[in-house]
Amino acid sequence: MVTGNIVLAATRGPCLPIRILSASPDLPVPLKLPDLKMKTTTIVAAMCGFTLAISASNAATILGTGTASLLGGDLTDPENDGTAAGLNYNATFNASEEAAFGAGEAAFNVFSNTVGGGDNKWCCGTVLGTAVFPIWVQATFAQPVVLTQFTLTSGNDSPLRDPVDWQIQGSNDGISFTPIFSKTGPGTLWTLRDQVIEWSGGGVDFATLAAYTTLRLNITATGSTTGAFFQLNEVELFGTVVPEPSAAMLAALAGMGLVLRRRPCRTAAGK
Repeated sequence: MVTGNIVLAATRGPCLPIRILSASPDLPVPLKLPDLKMKTTTIVAAMCGFTLAISASNAATILGTGTASLLGGDLTDPENDGTAAGLNYNATFNASEEAAFGAGEAAFNVFSNTVGGGDNKWCCGTVLGTAVFPIWVQATFAQPVVLTQFTLTSGNDSPLRDPVDWQIQGSNDGISFTPIFSKTGPGTLWTLRDQVIEWSGGGVDFATLAAYTTLRLNITATGSTTGAFFQLNEVELFGTVVPEPSAAMLAALAGMGLVLRRRPCRTAAGK
């Protein structure tokens, strides 16, 4: 299923049968095309004498609901054997608040590989009862990674707590962050509770950019501003690890530099 905000442009064309459940840009719900299981940000459909050019922004693929709809084996836990105590993960984590696994619906529960209520999710924002943004959680890896896709899973209750304005960001120093993917209102993209949505790189939903050692989900608005104003069930990060140069490679490069430095200079006459 493809979701996104849509813009329609109509021109004359042949009439072909097609099933579009939502084709009005004024509808408050995302575009739903259950019969088009493709990853694309542009769909062109000929229908009843008109060609409809449907352009989707913030496009995404809904994978389903619950733990079974997670892709699994992401960069933070390729073996899917991470524990509630934070063991066996391939990353270190940090968060703007509740920086822990487990009790109290803490932040690192978004990396637990499980979907549901209670300590399966991260909830619910500052204990002061007033929304303070940004709210973020991040994973830092031993080697740089190029993000190729990611999933986010909605909480099990209260849609008003869903992220509305948010970014996936990358950093190599933990201080300066570069946006990789951005979503800004209106409203949430999730249509059900415990729903897993996937975004893909390579120009599908976002460009595949540079490699980063830290990937952060940074949220600047939800549907609520008071009380328990935020929740998220799961974050999965997928990509390619960029290996550091081996000792042998560094030695070879150093040797090449030494050879180049020792080459004699040639005169204008080639002598």
